[in-house]
Amino acid sequence: MPAPATVLQAPEEVQVNQTHTDYSCCGHNYCSWYAQDIPQPLAEDVFVLIMIYVPCVLVAIVLVVFCLDPLTRYGEGRKGSHAKDSTAVRNLLATVRQLKRTNQQLLIPLTIFIGLEQAWIAAEYTQSFVACALGVNMIGYVMITWGVMDSISCFIFGVSMKYIGRSMIIFIGASVNVIVMGFKLHYRPVPDHPVVFYALAGLWGISDAAWVTQIQAFYGLLFRRHKEAAFSNYRLFESVGFVFGFIYSSLLCIEAKLYIMLLILTLGLIGFLAVEVLYQNKVS
Repeated sequence: MPAPATVLQAPEEVQVNQTHTDYSCCGHNYCSWYAQDIPQPLAEDVFVLIMIYVPCVLVAIVLVVFCLDPLTRYGEGRKGSHAKDSTAVRNLLATVRQLKRTNQQLLIPLTIFIGLEQAWIAAEYTQSFVACALGVNMIGYVMITWGVMDSISCFIFGVSMKYIGRSMIIFIGASVNVIVMGFKLHYRPVPDHPVVFYALAGLWGISDAAWVTQIQAFYGLLFRRHKEAAFSNYRLFESVGFVFGFIYSSLLCIEAKLYIMLLILTLGLIGFLAVEVLYQNKVS
């Protein structure tokens, strides 16, 4: 069975004539309602892709059901269904109470940005840059670059955190995001320079690794006594950013989306710096 990255291919006649396409509406000029029509993959290819993912989902479900230790092994739910219901209610109330904490409130913008930047690479970059200029058949290869760099960077940041500190890694991630978004606001993608598309995806993977590793670790450090509620809020607002990124996908042009992400990133960094100062003062 072919790998997902090699499944989606543009029809041969589209690939032959793609050099004659006008690329002026790609990149930051891309708007879903008036931009060029991106060639769609064949229905057979989409079916093959679905048949790759469905077995993976089924295997994952089987592994969770039969291989994961049940929560009762760790004392969860031993007092009957009523206890389970009360535990669920307590967890929900704890998640709501977590929102009253100042540190949590200050971290909300940056947590939303994490969801936004992941939605960006999955929906916007692949459509407005890669598919528009290179073709839909190149999306898988570009996303492989993002995934590989994300994985490698997660390992590197995890090891180097004790040497350079959390704030430096956050600075690296933010700097990469700002530089890449600034470049995208001025760059007009053309298929003559495919390396640029891979480089932008790889850099985005580096920044995503910085956010995922450091912000999640920061949540665990700040809210040691309320980890369940804290990480529930983390996932909540990360999902808010992810959903919001897909909601406005067909409503705004790429340039507007980039400015929105820059604004939320700025607010998020201000909140992070405030939390960092409060935490350092508390520790000292």
